[in-house]
Amino acid sequence: MYTTLKSLGWLISFCLLLVVAFLSLLHTPYAQPMLNPLVQKLTHQKISFGDIHYSIQSPLHLTLSDVAIETDSELNIQTVDFWLSQHPIQNNKLAFDSIKVDGLSLQKGLPDTQSIDWISIAQFSISNLDLANDDIVLRDAQIQLENWAIQKENSLSFEGDFQFSAKQLYWQGEALDEVLVDGYYTQHYTALHGISLTWRGSTITAQAELKENKLWVIPQFTLRKFNLESSNADIINKPIEWLSQHNFTYQFERIDLLDINIELPQFVVNNLSLSAENVLLPYHLWQQNNANISFNADNLVWNEHTINNPIFSLTLNGQKADISTLSFEIFDGHIQLTGKLSPTSINLNSLSIDQVKWAITNEEASVLTQYVNQLEQVKIAKLDVNNTQLIQLNDQYPYQLSGVNMEGHDLDLLRLEQWGLWDGTLSMSASNASFNYLLSQQLLVEMKTEDGLWTVERALLPLSEGLVGFNGSIHLTQDSQPWLFEAYGDGLPISYLSRFFPNPIPIDGITEFTFNGNGLAVNQDSFNYSFNGELNMTPRDMTTTKTAQELWQYKLGLVPDNERPDTSTITTDSSKKKEAIAQYPIHVDPITVTANRGRISIEPITIIGEGFNYNIEGDYDLVNPEQGEAITSITQECHQIKQKLFSEEVHIINYCQ
Repeated sequence: MYTTLKSLGWLISFCLLLVVAFLSLLHTPYAQPMLNPLVQKLTHQKISFGDIHYSIQSPLHLTLSDVAIETDSELNIQTVDFWLSQHPIQNNKLAFDSIKVDGLSLQKGLPDTQSIDWISIAQFSISNLDLANDDIVLRDAQIQLENWAIQKENSLSFEGDFQFSAKQLYWQGEALDEVLVDGYYTQHYTALHGISLTWRGSTITAQAELKENKLWVIPQFTLRKFNLESSNADIINKPIEWLSQHNFTYQFERIDLLDINIELPQFVVNNLSLSAENVLLPYHLWQQNNANISFNADNLVWNEHTINNPIFSLTLNGQKADISTLSFEIFDGHIQLTGKLSPTSINLNSLSIDQVKWAITNEEASVLTQYVNQLEQVKIAKLDVNNTQLIQLNDQYPYQLSGVNMEGHDLDLLRLEQWGLWDGTLSMSASNASFNYLLSQQLLVEMKTEDGLWTVERALLPLSEGLVGFNGSIHLTQDSQPWLFEAYGDGLPISYLSRFFPNPIPIDGITEFTFNGNGLAVNQDSFNYSFNGELNMTPRDMTTTKTAQELWQYKLGLVPDNERPDTSTITTDSSKKKEAIAQYPIHVDPITVTANRGRISIEPITIIGEGFNYNIEGDYDLVNPEQGEAITSITQECHQIKQKLFSEEVHIINYCQ
């Protein structure tokens, strides 16, 4: 036993002597040639270094300088510091408490690290790193990682806290300056405690947290002083496309966009400030849950319309948008509203329109019509319109209103897919109005609804030579929706009325009229079966622009002789005035049209002119239009043309002997 213990003691002493000798050599010029082969043997790499620093006072610390590693290309490192762990073997790997690399240039991408899968590093840092790898370039970067080790089953080779900074980072052709990222990473959880960078003169700061590898929760994202123009519009598309390829969902707890300027062909905004909370992307506008959004700007241009001083604040919750403030200046006026919107409903607490002058284009009218057609409910608690102008010059029903003032309270305008005043009071006036070229001044309409009974109390349309007025009611909440309507007037142009009838002849003049009607309006069939009424007209100052012969040709669908181009002479005098259109006096007897349960009877109407008679008489059935027997005829001497009121077919009758 004594001999065995004595032998073991000599062995331990010998090993300690070897260690002391090895450590002593690290202080001599023989350290570098001795360690080079040893390191190459351990790493299976051709590695050399110019200098080594070791102190017995820090026995686990070693510094190598001017390190060169031969891979596909030579890899050079200025200095590497190693701190070996007090427990050097952990999980079958050589364990280091820390390795610090300073001065590393990787111009051909990241090196293959699989050959050093036999080491682990508790704290790994790289300083003064330059890197070029595919579409990423780093200048003067600093990296600090915890628990670095090559694990084949992990996508990244570390877990724990990490820090990254770079003087400049190039990504997809864009330069990001002063980049700083501080975070924590594991295979199933990632947190970015802080992100900051400068991009094209703008600054970005953010925080983020990845949950279940599919949801990024972003507590804060701020973008300041960002400018986007047509020349660089694609800089937004690249990161958006990159983000969309990863199929993540992004939940922004807070977004701040400050001092933003955008100038694109279809959209311009200056000095935009936007704040949002609880926004979920890429979900649709109507798929948000308690998302708060507010913004203001100096001005913006959308579809060539300038909007000044826009301010709005709203909350999106499912299919509802609760607007606490919406205010903007447009078309030389101001619009302000509060209330709730959804894809199919408008429910406003207030709507104020002041001095707006809107010339509605056909495209805008089409978009507006599409939006209105999808609505199911429209309510406005308080409506105030002041000195507003609307113009819509389409080919079918042009109109123009100026000096419009409206006041409404508790308005319910759309219910059960039917427009009307279901509830509330509404008054409207206009200094000038034109409906299908019928001109009126100082127009006035007053109406109200109580218990479902919509009543037009007063409607006056002063004309240049008279006045048109009407009143009526309809019980919207009764099943059959019974209605009453009364209209009266004098000075109404006959040419305006003739536009609403088929196969008219060109006549002009004015008329006095009265109309009384009633029926049911729940649907088209009910209206047709129940329509009752009487129309009385007394025309005066009647004329036509056609002679008897021209009217004959006109009814046959021929071009009258006086309207054919004269090819016998050619003139280049563009200033030549057109001849005044001739007016031929005609006589029209008083007109009476009655309706009984949808069957309209026209008492014979006779229009007498020089050399012709024009007659309209017969019946027309709203229920069975094809059975209508209303006939128009024009008689010239012993010749007659007959035509059904709603037919293009004509019959010529010759009474000559």
